[in-house]
Amino acid sequence: MALNGIDIASWQSGINVGANGVAADFVIIKATGGTGYVNPDCDRAFQQAIKSGKKVAVYHYAHELGFQGTAQQEADFFLKNVQGYIGKAILVLDWESDNKGDVAWAKAWLDHVQSKTGVKPLFYTYTAVLNSYNFSSIANADYGLWVANYGSDAPQGYSQPNPPASPYWKSTAMYQYTSNGRLNGWGGRLDLNVFYGDKKAWDAYAGVKSSGSTQKPSTPAPSKPSVDPTTAGGGYSILQDPKFPQNKAHLDRFGPVGTKLVVEGWHTTVSNHEFIIIMDRVKNKELARKEVKPIARPDVKKAFGLSYDQVGFKTEFDLAPLKGHSVIVLMRATNDPKGNTAGGFQDFYETRWYHDIK
Repeated sequence: MALNGIDIASWQSGINVGANGVAADFVIIKATGGTGYVNPDCDRAFQQAIKSGKKVAVYHYAHELGFQGTAQQEADFFLKNVQGYIGKAILVLDWESDNKGDVAWAKAWLDHVQSKTGVKPLFYTYTAVLNSYNFSSIANADYGLWVANYGSDAPQGYSQPNPPASPYWKSTAMYQYTSNGRLNGWGGRLDLNVFYGDKKAWDAYAGVKSSGSTQKPSTPAPSKPSVDPTTAGGGYSILQDPKFPQNKAHLDRFGPVGTKLVVEGWHTTVSNHEFIIIMDRVKNKELARKEVKPIARPDVKKAFGLSYDQVGFKTEFDLAPLKGHSVIVLMRATNDPKGNTAGGFQDFYETRWYHDIK
């Protein structure tokens, strides 16, 4: 028997993973990244999934840009924020950042988490990485493999394909076979996965004990802005498309000033139009949008070796229509003059930085 499931991060904030939400046997949720990022939607999704009877996993994104630390520093940060989930959820190391070749770092993180919890985490990466470096030390230590390999980018629903061949591991625990999954209850793309085992096997990976007290998981606390709220989140790491790393974005300034909501930043994706869209982060609903004219940002051009510098933007929105909403920014590069997705687009959601408009 195999199980079907999804993995989500702050990009899917507000997704319904409860009994009447997106169908899944399990839900895998990003919890932390590096030494400083906490997914603000992690606990909500975790509690909703658990309440509905779904199996759950939580993962740590190694070397999150802007928050890179040592293996032990990042492992301790992860454990601090998922303490209440241990023994209920599979623990996972997501290995796809800028230190992919440092296998010793990954092994040290896995070993440290196991030593502190008594649970062996899963190791997640994609086929190209597995084929580029020697991960025998991790496989030989019996850390299970969750591997990504997309045969097609066509929209699809659940299936249970055989996993791709992977060096060092005799078997694969879980396979992420598409990043373009389409399921009822969510309007966008989803990563779809198959777990090669039943619910008892899942519980074994999670270290679930047959008896014992139940403790409500602690809520990961997102960093909250201080001092000037319009610049407090400017230190967050750059957003980057893992498949097209030349496509990057960053929010430099965001927040209420008088009767306006100001938004400033940059987006390197080449397109005919750039739109700034204000979203309700709880309901995942658009509240307002504006097309912005590109502004020269020679600092961004120099930093990333670009051949162009018209990547900046600066705009503002009236605050009155946004009252009562918790808002985030969606930066969209698109070829559609109305700011929709026809003809090609690139979206970056900055979910780490939000404002409750009162």
